[in-house]
This record gives sequence, structure tokens and C-alpha cells, in this order.
Amino acid sequence: MSKFVKYFAISVIFWLIVEWTTAFQPDLQRWLSFWPEIWIFYIGFPLIFAVLIYKRMWSNHRIFMATLMEVFIVEIVFTQNALLFTLPIMVLAIPVGISLYSFLVFVPKWIVDRELGRNKWKLALMVVVWAFVSFATYASNSGAGA
Repeated sequence: MSKFVKYFAISVIFWLIVEWTTAFQPDLQRWLSFWPEIWIFYIGFPLIFAVLIYKRMWSNHRIFMATLMEVFIVEIVFTQNALLFTLPIMVLAIPVGISLYSFLVFVPKWIVDRELGRNKWKLALMVVVWAFVSFATYASNSGAGA
């Protein structure tokens, strides 16, 4: 299997898991209410990044810049995430968002390119951020945070 296909498949799985845990859990009905349109994100972004990484051979710097654009497109343009517009929480929300989207883009690349060990500290930080946001989402969506 080509690196392009591996990246695409792993990235789609990451999008499903990360999106569920950071935006919707435990509200399955709310998540399903966005289907099938949400698959544009789950398939579209992994496909775009697979092309940029393995067909266009972009450097990590350029991939990171594209990741910043992805954050802007998804969180500002489409979802209009209020956390990114509200001081002082935006001071924390912007780096958290960048970390989560970097997790979605770079970890599948590191898996495919067998670079997890080389990036273990970045990976650890991204996993901690993901776990924190997942816990906060669960608490908020289940009413435990109220």
C-alpha cells in the first residue's frame, strides 16, 4: 500500500476519533445529525493533506502553514467557534486548536513515515491536549460541567 493511501486511511480514522471525542461525545444523536455533510471534513482534509505531503512533497513547515489555514477554515469560517473570538479564553483556545489540528495532520504522517519516536515529545504534548479537551467535552456535553 502506498504512503498516500496509508496516510489517507489513518487520517480519516483520526478525524473520526478526534472529532467525536473533542466535539460531540457522549451525544451520538447530535453527531449523527451532521451526517453525511460532516464527511466532507472527514474525507476532504485527509485527502488534501495526503496530496500535499505525498504528491506535492511539501516540507513540514509548509504543511504546518496549511494546518493553520485548516484551523481557520474549520473553526472560524464553518463552525464559528466562539472560544476563538472571546478574550481571555482565546489565549488558550488558539494554541489548543493548533495542537489538535496538528495532531490530526502530523501524527498520521509520523506513523506512515515511522517517525513517532523522533517526535515523541510533540506527540506526548498533543495527546495530553487531546485528552484534556476530550474530558472537558464529555463533562460539558453530559451536563457534568454545569
